Amino acid sequence: MARHLIEFHTDLEDPAALPAPYPATRAVPDWLKDMPMDQPLQARGPAGEGPTHAPTVKQCPPFLEAMTCGYIIPLAGDVTFEMEASGSLRYTSQGDLVDTQHPAQVRGSPIQNALVVKFRNPWIVKTPAGYSTLFVPPLNQFRHPFQVLAGLVETDTYYRQVHFPSLCLMRPGQTVTLKRGTPIAQAIPIHRGEWASQAATSDLAARERLEQQAEADRRNFYKDRHWQKKSYG
Repeated sequence: MARHLIEFHTDLEDPAALPAPYPATRAVPDWLKDMPMDQPLQARGPAGEGPTHAPTVKQCPPFLEAMTCGYIIPLAGDVTFEMEASGSLRYTSQGDLVDTQHPAQVRGSPIQNALVVKFRNPWIVKTPAGYSTLFVPPLNQFRHPFQVLAGLVETDTYYRQVHFPSLCLMRPGQTVTLKRGTPIAQAIPIHRGEWASQAATSDLAARERLEQQAEADRRNFYKDRHWQKKSYG
């Protein structure tokens, strides 16, 4: 199968001076690496029946697939944030890495009273014709108290940097330093196409077949029969 090419361009003469975007498979956090495949169950039935262990999310392909699809855009340099007791946010950074977001831009939304900062992205994302890029916070990560607001951009024609407005979830009195290379956003290329939708009655025979297969192999049913390997190089 032919590979599609996603490109990351920067205005710098030496792109190696910046931490470059990379496949999200390389950003799996340590807590997930350290998590066991199963955890013991403390509560069982009155006669001691039932399973003794439960699989963790480390065995859940959809959970892992969300974390490892697409590409990570890292922070270009160190930034230190300080949330004052008054609720004002101060920051210092190595270069022009952070900007403010005018409150009027979210007025009338559920986040109108939240503090929104903008991480400046030095990379232009270029996708093949017919492909857009969905920018989201690193999925299932929870590394730091900033959450990128999701955006979908036609990166096959929009040859400009896409910056990342983000909710600041810091507490008053808290100081946070984000190091150069910290995952800030996840970029997922998406093929554009026209869709239609409908509601219909379930195919009960197909459901029954799948239920029987799942009952026969609860641990690996989805991974062995349905999961398809993706590749982001």
